Amino acid sequence: MEFTPIIPTDLSGIIHHKHLNKAEEICMKSASLKGSHNQDIINEIISLLRVTNSYYSNRIESEGTHPIDIDRAMKNDFSDDEKKRGLQKLSLAHIEVQKQIEDHIDNTSAIYENKYILDIHKQFYIQDSMETFLNIQYGDLKAQMTPGTLRDRDVTVGSHLAPSKDNVVSLLTNFDQMYNQSKYLSKSEQLIYALCSHHRLVWIHPFLDGNGRVSRLFLDYLLFKIKIDGYGLWNISRGLARNVDKYKEMLQYADMAVQGSQDGRGALSNRGLSAFLDFMLEVTLDQVEYMNKYLKIDSLGNNIEKYVKLSQSGLFDNEPLPKYSELLFKELLIKGNISRGEVSNIIGKGSRTATTLVSKLIKADFLQSKSHKDPISLKFNAHFASYIIPELMPQK
Repeated sequence: MEFTPIIPTDLSGIIHHKHLNKAEEICMKSASLKGSHNQDIINEIISLLRVTNSYYSNRIESEGTHPIDIDRAMKNDFSDDEKKRGLQKLSLAHIEVQKQIEDHIDNTSAIYENKYILDIHKQFYIQDSMETFLNIQYGDLKAQMTPGTLRDRDVTVGSHLAPSKDNVVSLLTNFDQMYNQSKYLSKSEQLIYALCSHHRLVWIHPFLDGNGRVSRLFLDYLLFKIKIDGYGLWNISRGLARNVDKYKEMLQYADMAVQGSQDGRGALSNRGLSAFLDFMLEVTLDQVEYMNKYLKIDSLGNNIEKYVKLSQSGLFDNEPLPKYSELLFKELLIKGNISRGEVSNIIGKGSRTATTLVSKLIKADFLQSKSHKDPISLKFNAHFASYIIPELMPQK
């Protein structure tokens, strides 16, 4: 059993120019995302998007718990509702594994290394309180899954009869070898390989459970690894979740066997993979353009000012933001971080007022600092972020 072709091409093996052009556009627009932002703001947006990424990945698989509830879970404040608590823990596991991916991205050699796929699965399911998710049930069949271990039985996923368990090792070996051919190609070509590999990994279905989450985390790893400049300031799971029915439809369409001599020379349909790639490129471009629209400093600044006014008008359930908050927020947006001693000059008030302001905003989770002597910087908690980056996540 094979999963060729690994990317869609014409009969002479050439990538269609429409795919290359779209991939190149994505790479260029992604690189422009950093703009004039300082590194503190960039890091905070990346941190925020880990939360939204986990939320949307959960939504693709089931019901996602709101990012505000993920924020609470990160402070060890879990819901009393068992189902919601389970989703909170799934999100925390996702966030932790994504951090590990970003922290160790340069410690791997081959881009599509098989052991890394297994390690993502292992690290996801050994996180705290994930034991309950290891009990797998397919109809009447019950099984105990071992983190990071390939499936030991055959499975059917929807209408897809996954490859035999006896072929999984060889398929993953081929996956590694064939996709690693892209490592010396252009960024645009590498992006195409990465997006196509997502379907092929889902098609192989290497684990008893968790294949969707692991495959999306592996795609995150690939986009960081091949150095798509600006990745982390957007993520693909939001786009997939917003088009989840189409996503699942296109995954299924790309499962199709080759349809005659004009449909490529592989075991699977070239046309099916081409349609899947079209979809993935459109979703990716949409997410890059969306973040480009709202991450501009003037857009963020205006939305921060609106948020503060809404808060101070009593619109939200939480305590209204203190006076002068917008002055401090907008200064931090530009500078990234400032010493506590600068706050008085920024708000035009004495040190006592400045100290009280900083203290309240840290307690309310709008500012962060390593210690009471260190500089302060903005923190985009989920409620704040849902207003200053419209439609990033549902407002609550």
